[in-house]
Amino acid sequence: MKALVTGAAGFLGGHLVEMLVERGDEVRAFIQHGQDPTFLQTLSGVEVIQGDLTDRTSLKCAVQGIQRVYHVAAKTGPWGPEAAYEAVNVRGVLDLIAAAMEAGVQRIVHTSSITVYGHHLRGVITEDNPYHAEDNPYSRTKISSEHLIFQRVKEHGAPVVIIRPAWIYGPRDTASFGRFVKLVESGKGFILGNGRNIVPVVYVRDVAQGLIKAGDAGNHAVGRAYTIANDQRVTQEDYLNLIADELHVPHLTRQYPYSAAYLAGRIAETIWKVKDPQRQTPPPVSTYGITLLGGDQRFSIDRARQELGYNPEFDVKRGVAEGVAWYLNRESRTTRQNEAVSSGT
Repeated sequence: MKALVTGAAGFLGGHLVEMLVERGDEVRAFIQHGQDPTFLQTLSGVEVIQGDLTDRTSLKCAVQGIQRVYHVAAKTGPWGPEAAYEAVNVRGVLDLIAAAMEAGVQRIVHTSSITVYGHHLRGVITEDNPYHAEDNPYSRTKISSEHLIFQRVKEHGAPVVIIRPAWIYGPRDTASFGRFVKLVESGKGFILGNGRNIVPVVYVRDVAQGLIKAGDAGNHAVGRAYTIANDQRVTQEDYLNLIADELHVPHLTRQYPYSAAYLAGRIAETIWKVKDPQRQTPPPVSTYGITLLGGDQRFSIDRARQELGYNPEFDVKRGVAEGVAWYLNRESRTTRQNEAVSSGT
């Protein structure tokens, strides 16, 4: 099987490439200009190409000779110019689908997000829950792209399956998991509210498994969306204190009221919109981050289990242990490198 992975230099994309190689697929790794290809170049038989999701010519080149496309790349985060999100998350997606169909690609797996359900949730959320756009361009463009994908499936027979991952964590995640581990390690970690809310964490290789199974699934999966999460009910307190246990540091005791933190995020966003209408720099706190950590978010994975054969393999204890081991190894390497530089060796 010859597969293309977009966003291959990223956290999820890198793990997906690794797992595809492990099962014997030929992989073409699509990365943005300027991204570091070093890790991908260590994997046997991976073809690394550079391109741009907003450049139709590079997309057409990327899909030539490909049987499956795993579209992982996206402009993420809740803050930035709307036009930049539109260019990558909407127009880039449609251009990739068009190029892939023209090249005869058999299956396209599009990575969306649980953000399409909104952040203020009640009860257990299934794929039948309605869209709810939050006040950020990431949420809006993820919903917009899904609408247009379903339209392409219906009107043009686009062979697309949509995967909606929950809050991904694990080794090589410097943007989220690594930041939380550092906070807990330094004694600056905190709990929002009483800490008993369910956090929708899912280990990175389980998400990659879901993407692969969506690629392998029969035609019944085309035009369907699947939430990929861990159905183990993990509270915020459980998650953060498991990190503390792996670091051998005390459990978190500092608590902040959830409502006050959310209000602070809303005020910060309002001020930043006035100060920086182009959204070039993010505020110090956002409602997106507050609801992700402090909100109660429960998701059903019954559809993915039944229709894709998806089954999470990493419970949170094992996943956190793997992630913290990566973090400690990374910190140790950084310390040794800094010591070598300071000693002149």
